[in-house]
Amino acid sequence: MELTTDEQVELRALVNDRDVPANVATRARIVLWRAEGRQKKDVTALAGVSRPTVDL
Repeated sequence: MELTTDEQVELRALVNDRDVPANVATRARIVLWRAEGRQKKDVTALAGVSRPTVDL
């Protein structure tokens, strides 16, 4: 998965915004971690979510 610089900036903003719901921030982190090349099993452990959630 590849993200543009703008997409990365937008996702990082979601992660760092205190007004963003936790589930949205978690999904943003998942996308960023997958874009970094992390394996799904590692992202699952880091995010504390199930594999189907990472697959979404």
